[in-house]
Amino acid sequence: MQLMQSGQSPFQDQRVLSKNQRTLLALIGIGSMLEFWDAYLIGFIMAFLVKPWGMTYGMMGTVLLASGAGAIVGGVVWGMMADRFGRKPVFVISLLLLAAMSLGLAFTPTGGWIYMAVLRTVIGFCTGGYFIQIALVNEFIPPRRRAALTGVVSAITTCGLLLGAFSGAFVIPSIGWRFTFALGAAPALVALIGAFYVPESPRWLSLQGRREEARRAVQWALGTAAEWRDEESSANVESAVRRPPASRWSEIFSYPRSVVTATLINIGLISGYYGIVLWAPTLLAQVQSVTPAGASRFMIGFSVCGIVSRLAAASLADRIGRRRTGGYFAIAAAIAALLAGYVGHGDLLAPSWFWLPLLLAFVFADGSFSVCAVYSTEIWPTRLRGSGSGYAGLAGSVGKMIGPVGLAWVAGSNNMVMPSATLGVIVPAFQFLALCLLLCGVTYLFVGIEARGKTLESLDEGFAQQREAAHAMPPANDRSGT
Repeated sequence: MQLMQSGQSPFQDQRVLSKNQRTLLALIGIGSMLEFWDAYLIGFIMAFLVKPWGMTYGMMGTVLLASGAGAIVGGVVWGMMADRFGRKPVFVISLLLLAAMSLGLAFTPTGGWIYMAVLRTVIGFCTGGYFIQIALVNEFIPPRRRAALTGVVSAITTCGLLLGAFSGAFVIPSIGWRFTFALGAAPALVALIGAFYVPESPRWLSLQGRREEARRAVQWALGTAAEWRDEESSANVESAVRRPPASRWSEIFSYPRSVVTATLINIGLISGYYGIVLWAPTLLAQVQSVTPAGASRFMIGFSVCGIVSRLAAASLADRIGRRRTGGYFAIAAAIAALLAGYVGHGDLLAPSWFWLPLLLAFVFADGSFSVCAVYSTEIWPTRLRGSGSGYAGLAGSVGKMIGPVGLAWVAGSNNMVMPSATLGVIVPAFQFLALCLLLCGVTYLFVGIEARGKTLESLDEGFAQQREAAHAMPPANDRSGT
């Protein structure tokens, strides 16, 4: 077995995943699903507390937006931790902390919305490490299947929304909101399994010069006891095992193309996608003349279609590339969102067809999100992959705020959390959402870096050459040759 030789991945010739690799995918997927279940759960629980607690808009907004503020900070902190201490500690600690906060919410004093907001901030902080967990997966799997396998994790993760809806419909009425919060401690079990079972990323270990641990991590992933073979020269070996200087979070800005790509893709996609999710149930009830329960059943169907779309887009990204798949899906979602506004308003076709373009917008946005999950971790060198992935999560958290704020501005509403979804503003609202999704698609196609089929090792070499070329360029006032 040859470990991380120049441009090579120890997994690049692998055709079938080992049992350990499949277990890793399941652990990360289920952990992320439970993590996002905790994040979505508050919206369903708030419906049971608003009237009994006499909550004002300001109180409700503080509780619901607290997690977004926490996620912005979490993206930075978890990213720095992942590069300094490894990917595995982020996975374990974030899930344990999230489980503790969810358990703490079960003891919220009656009317204690401030207590709830504080703990929700910490829960949002924990979810800021999602892309770093994706990075851990990427560093353990065959490069030619990186997008497809990450899509499996992404599809499992999105089931957190279905769990939230199921909890709102059946669990909370049956056992109460306090015991439902207590169930949110389930991620602790996943974290404990991960702590004992999953090794640290071999790519990160190799970068730190811990080559024997990296060898064992690769053997664990492959499920083999193959002997170590090193065909590199002694000079290269010495260079490979020398621990690099500690990276600073701000170094990600040395790669401006990656920063611009991560920023615009995540903000554009999450703003548009979150806005569609926010308005879809209410508008379906109004346009299709169904009950709120009927609209919820529509959304369950949408979510199932979205899971299929995530898997399909992720597989396609390994065939035709991340840029084209993510870009085309985002642009298709933008077109469908634009059509949904005109159909829902009655300007195009009959309003009874509103569900169709809305479904297409939701499904195509879901597919683009699946590509975004793998892409947001690939466009950074290994030594900064944690910080870069955390920054991508930060940008996505900003998008979660821009979506509701933009809709509130378009709708002329003072409610920035749940702006009133009315037919009178459906056209400009969906034009705003389409613009956000179009920004994501254009960024993929014209700014993004293509990573299809490339090993993380070869991508690292490209980033190193890019950095060396930038440093070799003379200052602007010396380029005349004088």
